[in-house]
Amino acid sequence: MTEALRNPVADDALARARKRQIFLAVTRVLARKSFHEATVREIALEAGIAAGSIYVYLTGKNEILMLIAESMVGELTDALPAIRAGHAIDPRDELLGVMHVALGVIDRYRETFAVLNHEVRYLEQRQEYRGRLKEVLQPYKSALAEPLERGRARGLIRFDDLYSVVEALHMLCSGLAMGAGMLAKTDKETYWREIVAIVRGHLFAAETAGGTGADSPARGDA
Repeated sequence: MTEALRNPVADDALARARKRQIFLAVTRVLARKSFHEATVREIALEAGIAAGSIYVYLTGKNEILMLIAESMVGELTDALPAIRAGHAIDPRDELLGVMHVALGVIDRYRETFAVLNHEVRYLEQRQEYRGRLKEVLQPYKSALAEPLERGRARGLIRFDDLYSVVEALHMLCSGLAMGAGMLAKTDKETYWREIVAIVRGHLFAAETAGGTGADSPARGDA
């Protein structure tokens, strides 16, 4: 009878809320200490969750990394409909819009992103995580790849190898967190202006007569 009265939608919403609560606790803990020093019990305490209950969502340290990836990509994908609606005309604007949101997520969780970036290759070597990780990251990679492909088809964006340029754009955004001491005093918008200049200069085709053009003053202010 109890099972029959359960509301799957409410249960799913509660699970998402709990995961969000745990993710934010993870970001606070990783701002204070390294990933290998942190414990699941400590994260539970930070999140205000009973130590035993947290194992419903985190079965071990590797699941913390998966939660970080899911949460950060989730913030990006939540913003995709608005990006696409606002930049439907020109794929160059959409590409910069995706990168700007990605940079914002990285900036909000710099220490946590640095941990994920460092540990992700370890997860990729583990068979039980390789497929899951690829699935989690796919929406982010696709969000970069799709406007690139549309832009190339229209002669607006130039590149040779899609996978290489997607990874290169990701690394440009990642640099804000991975630059460590060198970028300690660099704010997000300063870093963003340099990214836009690099992307425009290398990827975007020259402005065509009557078109919006890659050198439009508004471009890159996503």
